[in-house]
Amino acid sequence: MCGQRALDPDERRFGHLLRDAFGVLTNLDGRAWRTFIALLFRPGQLSRDYIAGRRIFWLSPIAVFLLANLLFFLSPPISDFTLQFEDQVTGEVILMANEGQTVSPQLEALLRDWRGPVYSPLTSGLVKGRVEARDAAARAENPPTGSYSVSSYRDAYNAVSSETGKLLIGLHIPFMALALAALFPARRLLFTDHFVAALHMFSFFIIAQQLLMLPLRIASGLTDASWVSAGFSYLVLTGLLVFAAYMVIAIRAIYAAAWWRTALSSVALLAALLATHLLIYRPVQFLVIHALI
Repeated sequence: MCGQRALDPDERRFGHLLRDAFGVLTNLDGRAWRTFIALLFRPGQLSRDYIAGRRIFWLSPIAVFLLANLLFFLSPPISDFTLQFEDQVTGEVILMANEGQTVSPQLEALLRDWRGPVYSPLTSGLVKGRVEARDAAARAENPPTGSYSVSSYRDAYNAVSSETGKLLIGLHIPFMALALAALFPARRLLFTDHFVAALHMFSFFIIAQQLLMLPLRIASGLTDASWVSAGFSYLVLTGLLVFAAYMVIAIRAIYAAAWWRTALSSVALLAALLATHLLIYRPVQFLVIHALI
């Protein structure tokens, strides 16, 4: 490529990727605007150019992700990535957290039947064990008034859930990279190359989600909560459709696969991302918060 030196094999490894990210983050220039315009409107170009060694015009992939994650971190917590206590446990534990409060018979019946996420036997057991131990310690230390309840645990959990969820969002990326490596094993690509593709695609997902949520955040200050809740469901679906379309174009550009294979690979990658979110990210988020509080 004219004006671009030959790519050294060491420049395709993780060490160089990290050094490149640090250098760019400490010296941002006009490349930032070019990079994010390309990220949003030219799917796959950043990854394709980075893998091919055409890097002088773009921010590092890790710098792109860190800046996208900064935007996400500074945004209000209206997202499936910032899960509250009630999203992580069974209905039985939710009722325990609301003990002493008025709960309608319909809601109580619904919660008694609610089994929670697939990993909720683990999370609910940990909550009960923690509450029992702390309650016993509180009563031993101060017999007249000492106590610790599920509601105390819930309040402590919800106080840090938003920030913790935002910090852990990058957990999705290595599993996306593994899925890409499994989908395109015959390509002469290193795992780092698949990781770069995953970084760019997930960075787009973060930014697109914030842009889609912007009208909802504005509306949340102007109208009732029920409308906002319904709008959130529609925007989640819209976001998934936009991301699916983006992945099709990006994978086609990066891996030069046939359209039929690109479409099938995009469906498989989206399924892998969803499985990672439900079965890895969510329980890990709970375990981290459980260790912190």
